[in-house]
Amino acid sequence: MERNDWHARVWRGKVATVARAVIPTGFHELDRALPGGGWPLGAITEILVDGYGIGELGLLMPALEALTKEDPARPKKWVAWIAPPFVPYAPALQQHGVNIDRLLMIHPTAEGGKSRLWAIEQAIRSGSSAGVLAWVAAADDVILRRLQLAAEEHGCWVVLFRPVSARLQRSPAALRVHLSHTQLTATRVEIVKCRGGQPGVVDVPGFALDGAASQASSR
Repeated sequence: MERNDWHARVWRGKVATVARAVIPTGFHELDRALPGGGWPLGAITEILVDGYGIGELGLLMPALEALTKEDPARPKKWVAWIAPPFVPYAPALQQHGVNIDRLLMIHPTAEGGKSRLWAIEQAIRSGSSAGVLAWVAAADDVILRRLQLAAEEHGCWVVLFRPVSARLQRSPAALRVHLSHTQLTATRVEIVKCRGGQPGVVDVPGFALDGAASQASSR
């Protein structure tokens, strides 16, 4: 299936009554492990990492390319990046096929997590975002449920990058994965929680942490 056919893919949870769309990850081994074959749309995905800036964005490049690709059949929407800890390196994103004209960088000016979480919710509920990527250290179950409901309502792909310590906290996210090193040419993706699927471990070849050309440069 071509990447521009991502909107046609759906999956059904074991107790779900509504089909959910997905967007392929672009990594065959990972797609096979996820319900419907990709990242769930209209839902929160949490990516748990041991530290920001280890190349974690590389796992999202194929999906970002698909979401930002010009398509006359779809309205133009943004992919919002909220509070990224690094300055995205435009040439590297373009090398991965990402249309940087469809990226919107949002840096909440107020200190603290509340302003960041507010910005995430507003970006989702605006209806103008096809995707929202956000870096969130702390968030309680109540606000995460609000974000999940907003994502469902607007069919938005929401990815929250969180420290691995957040794994011990409750979360309504449809998908939670933990990234770790396994070898020089692969990354281990542990599926911690997967609505409609099973937890497990997938080694993704061709993508290695700490070496992704898509990784941003430090501010």
